[in-house]
Amino acid sequence: MEVLKENLVEQELVSLDNIQLKLENKVALPENAKKLIGVSCQLLGQNSQVVANEIFLTGSLVTRLVFMNEFEKFDSQDFTETFEKKIAVKEVDDAGQMFATVNLLDSKWQLQDNQVILDNLVVVDVKNVKAHNWQVVSDLTGDVEVRKTEHQILTFNSKLAEKFELVENIELETNCEGVLGVDVNPNLKDTSVNAGKINLKGTMMVNLLGVKLVDNVSVPYNAVHEIDFSKSLVVNSVTAEDLACGLVTVNSVEIHVENGQKGPILALKLELVFNGSVYSNHKFSSVVDAIAFDKELTFQTVQSNYIDVLPQVNTTVDIENNINLAPNTPYIAHVLAVEGARVNNLTVNAGNGKTMLEGVLAVNLLLENEEHMITGEHYEVPFQTHIRMDNLDRDYAINAVAVPLSVNAKARRGTEILIDAQLSVVVQGSTPKQVNLVSNLEEGVAKIDDGSAIRIYIIGEKENLWDLAKRTNLSCASLLQQNPNLENGCTPGERIVVYRHENVSL
Repeated sequence: MEVLKENLVEQELVSLDNIQLKLENKVALPENAKKLIGVSCQLLGQNSQVVANEIFLTGSLVTRLVFMNEFEKFDSQDFTETFEKKIAVKEVDDAGQMFATVNLLDSKWQLQDNQVILDNLVVVDVKNVKAHNWQVVSDLTGDVEVRKTEHQILTFNSKLAEKFELVENIELETNCEGVLGVDVNPNLKDTSVNAGKINLKGTMMVNLLGVKLVDNVSVPYNAVHEIDFSKSLVVNSVTAEDLACGLVTVNSVEIHVENGQKGPILALKLELVFNGSVYSNHKFSSVVDAIAFDKELTFQTVQSNYIDVLPQVNTTVDIENNINLAPNTPYIAHVLAVEGARVNNLTVNAGNGKTMLEGVLAVNLLLENEEHMITGEHYEVPFQTHIRMDNLDRDYAINAVAVPLSVNAKARRGTEILIDAQLSVVVQGSTPKQVNLVSNLEEGVAKIDDGSAIRIYIIGEKENLWDLAKRTNLSCASLLQQNPNLENGCTPGERIVVYRHENVSL
């Protein structure tokens, strides 16, 4: 008997924890700020390094203040504060490698004594990768009855943080006096893998907050620009059969206004990062069970743990809802601009091939009342939407990210505001699974020959009594007489004993 073996290298991706921490700081109002209109925050350049069982987080928190200056003109100023945080992680496997991703989950602020008090909530997703190297029995040859199966396991390959640049010129309105700021939201539409390359396709939504001159009065306004992008990232370790999942995030933003031939131009330079993971397909054959006719066999098995990952779903959804203003709110004539939109409190429920997302769209609105007074107000709009996902059942844990691409707001009857928004949604499902593999076997003592012609068979998949009769060259009645348990049906993997006292031609 010859034993054929195959090497199997598996990396098990295990989610350890989602850790939330606060980034609190204070920003003083500029001296020329006479009236604060709005505040928005953005997390840029976030990075994490893992040493032993500690995570070192670094990044920049950019706070934008929109205000009226001493000349009764709209103005803005960005404040950048770098941060360093250290987080201790428990239950770390020394044999594994750990990594973490950082996202801004929620942002709140209040004005106190000419200072903006910021309370930002950051979530850190910590994962651990444990490597396993096995040798499994793929086949047996010789005088032996073998039951084997084909496996295909999708296992973690590597973590990615690939940077690339995007440069674009955006034409501004001819009466634009200046740009107060931009919110940049990448919408990744498609991710494909070739040998040595990961191909990204998507749309960059640029929400611009500017100031224009209307009837000799400066008013804020929104403009939304779509920039299509495609990028091939060189990653030598990937193959065409691999699966790449992840998000495109903004690492840094540079803007300045230039004079063009047709009017003012906003020069935009972005550094983007594809934060993702690569999963590899392992296809192999493994012996599940076997019977030798002349010797006893003893099997040694190992249990393989792996994460079954569904292909990532990139889509966009539209949400619409009304904000009913409080009875004592002044009559709202116009919504001039939307600033700092963010999705908070996102929850996910999965089942029956679809995912239900519930959350809150938080927006800052610049409002003009009937007395032409402009104020900044913060609103939170609840929403609910469904995303279809194939091959999804309730065993899968769902991870979802929703980012506002564009938000439109319109005053209705002075007492309510209609919010119409488009969200970029990325959804992925994963679930832990196990499979038992035969890693080794030992040939025992020879079976005693007592003179009876006995053979042992293993019932195969989808094999019935008639199939067994053909394979053993016996009648169905003889098989039932020798193995009464077959009256209840044929169970794959079950052993049957055959006494060859007759030969039947079928």
